[in-house]
Amino acid sequence: MDVDIQQLINTTTIIKVRDNRDDSIVFGDYYAVSRFSENQGNQINLSILESYWNNKWYSFNGYTEERQNCRLLYDAFKFFYFSFEQLRFNKISGIQIIGDVTSQQHFNDLTGVNLFSMYFNGKKCIDLLKKLGLLDANNSNWDFCKRFKETRNKLIEHNYNPSGLDIQIEPFIWSLSSTDSFMEIFIGRKLQERIYDVYIDYYEDYYKLEKIISDIIKSF
Repeated sequence: MDVDIQQLINTTTIIKVRDNRDDSIVFGDYYAVSRFSENQGNQINLSILESYWNNKWYSFNGYTEERQNCRLLYDAFKFFYFSFEQLRFNKISGIQIIGDVTSQQHFNDLTGVNLFSMYFNGKKCIDLLKKLGLLDANNSNWDFCKRFKETRNKLIEHNYNPSGLDIQIEPFIWSLSSTDSFMEIFIGRKLQERIYDVYIDYYEDYYKLEKIISDIIKSF
């Protein structure tokens, strides 16, 4: 296994890797079924969480760093939540359009914007939870949270040599218009284009992190 690809597998939420040099699957299940195809799920009702947030607000007697970070977490979680809500709407809207390539591309591009925002704000939530002492290396969910953060860092945000890896990253935005929730990401090197295709399941990533965060909020 290529050492840089192995590093991506070890640190991100990648579920499948294709080697385009011989069209082989070198990691994951060739017949993997995405969360979108199997169970699109339902987001948590935000109103359910408000009473827990109110418990937290009432516990403060004035301005503190903890209160401020909780306020930032409150906002970041909503941005994370609504980014995915809009992603779902725009993805499904694009799939339902037939014969209008311009409109399809419009909704697909909006889906891409939503996806980038979802991973950005999800990472921010994780960072704030860690800062608040609500999530650490002893937590059973820590491994996934680290992988979510590194998916944003290595596969979404940075195109060239993320974390010093000798690779170039190109998220394939058009893959968001498919009837699954696998995002395809091209991996190349300086003189070689698209050596590997790697896949993440952005629906699965969202729902896992939503549950982790909402369970913590319910402990307030």
